[in-house]
Amino acid sequence: MAGMCESIPDIINIAATAEALAIAALGGALQSAADNTLALNAEHVQFVTAARAEEQAHFDYLTAAGAKPLTTTFTLPDPRILSDVPTFLNTVIGLEEAFIAAYLAAAQEFAIAGRPDLVQLAMQVGCVEAEHRAHARFYAIVGGVLSGVPNNVAFEKSMFTSVGAAATALTQLGWIGGTGPQFSYPSGPNIDYTGVTQLKP
Repeated sequence: MAGMCESIPDIINIAATAEALAIAALGGALQSAADNTLALNAEHVQFVTAARAEEQAHFDYLTAAGAKPLTTTFTLPDPRILSDVPTFLNTVIGLEEAFIAAYLAAAQEFAIAGRPDLVQLAMQVGCVEAEHRAHARFYAIVGGVLSGVPNNVAFEKSMFTSVGAAATALTQLGWIGGTGPQFSYPSGPNIDYTGVTQLKP
């Protein structure tokens, strides 16, 4: 179990950074799809558009609560993420698994701090990230990229003992301070909330 070695401001600052990364990366994918660089179909675009709006709602709530992202400029580890659909889908799945694990770690730390309200928030966000993961797996399976079922775990992976460890992983993977092309939040087209409800906890 995570120990309370991080302050609540540190945790939400890291969370806001991850949300900014997700918004910018998904925005880049939507822009690449519009430019016919990334061959997303209409259903893919609808999913990515809604997922990006949900990440924006998370970011807005966190920053309204005082969170300050550590950076809003990121680096693309592999240019194929924005040109090759299998690479894009596998990347979304991997990022969502990291985000789910980060919010699990946050929930543990919030519980240790005696903040059940923040535990609830972390679980509300983490559950949405899990929906994104399952949807991305669905499209990957339909497209022949993966086999199996979209909802393939009974318990999500607990990959990190702290939220800071998740940020370190993003850096090690080349999303922050890497050598790839830079992109910045918000990136891509305007946020489209069509079909997305429950925009606040």
